[in-house]
Amino acid sequence: MEKYDITKPFLLPVGMYKLNKNPGYSFQLNRLVNMDLGDLDEVRRIGDQITDKKSWKSVLLTAADTEYEKGNIRSAMGFYRMAAFFMDYDDPDNNACWQKARELFFLYFEDFFKGEHPIVEKYEVPYENYTLPTLKMNPEGASKGVIVAHGGFDSNYEEFFPQMMYLRQLGYTVYLFEGPGQGACLRLHGAPLIIEWEKPVMAVTEYFQLTDVTLIGESLGGFYAPRASAFDKRVTRCVSVAQFPSLKQNFSDHAIVSGLIVVLLDIILYGFGWLINLLYRLKKGKGMDFFKTYYERIGSTNAYALARFLWQVDLRPLADKLTKDYLIIGGSKDTMSSRASIGRQMYLLKNAKSITAREITEKELGADHCSCGNQQVVMDMIDLWIESLKRRDESLQRAH
Repeated sequence: MEKYDITKPFLLPVGMYKLNKNPGYSFQLNRLVNMDLGDLDEVRRIGDQITDKKSWKSVLLTAADTEYEKGNIRSAMGFYRMAAFFMDYDDPDNNACWQKARELFFLYFEDFFKGEHPIVEKYEVPYENYTLPTLKMNPEGASKGVIVAHGGFDSNYEEFFPQMMYLRQLGYTVYLFEGPGQGACLRLHGAPLIIEWEKPVMAVTEYFQLTDVTLIGESLGGFYAPRASAFDKRVTRCVSVAQFPSLKQNFSDHAIVSGLIVVLLDIILYGFGWLINLLYRLKKGKGMDFFKTYYERIGSTNAYALARFLWQVDLRPLADKLTKDYLIIGGSKDTMSSRASIGRQMYLLKNAKSITAREITEKELGADHCSCGNQQVVMDMIDLWIESLKRRDESLQRAH
């Protein structure tokens, strides 16, 4: 069986490709390539066969089974993970695919977890009535600092593993965890997404007794991380990779998002839940089917509850409490988070110790959501930012 060679450094693939006519499908297939969980030519072949949600599942599941039978663990892991992406949660193949992908993840990277002093340690952090799966990545030699990282709406920690291992190579101790609504928390414990992300973050930082933490959140995590920073005193610095200071405002900025969605969000103010659900049913099958997967992640059965949840994705009520050092990293062509939201997040950080913003451009091949296409430039930026803040703090101490 294929395994990762632990003597081989983590290199993050660079490039963004048109892998399907549907931009949403193409983006998710690009994530496979960017996570180095599928060869580009094979992913292109798969993309050419996908026309809708049904074929997404069947084509990727067939490819996953084929790669597994060949002993190609890396590709099989990626294809099983992606096959489940657009499945409804009541689909019996959904959890089966997730379980298989996770099993193959630990098989493929098995050697990192071995030995008396493993490179990567696996923990289950106590949280409410279940646990938060957490990976601790230990650098060689003295640590340059502590990083705690998490994803967003549809995250599993496997997809961030290469990026965080890259930061570990740069000398950081990294804690990567799954919170409510993510990975095993959702799949094994039925724990839905929450707004109060400070709760799982503080569970992790307190469990490991961490100090001087750099907190990194990607995608919806770009909202979660700064929110958590407002409450957790152990967090000193905060990074948003893709930013959502206000999801309602973000929707209104995006030309690719149906005007219907913005109208639905406004209707919430009047409590017309029945109308939201009616409009969703009328629109269902016209590019809206994926929303069922979304509202299931928050533990609901209807579009109204999803809209109510998204309405709460807003940092503005916490503006006074956002007092740390903040790095905002956005893409100039992000299909989910608008360019305008970078400025909005900077504007509301009126009490921040410092604000740094970096937009990744098309010429850098990482202009889409979460800098898909060039995540190495993001990780290098985070490293340079942390180092610059250390030098700043040293100079401020000398001044006193």
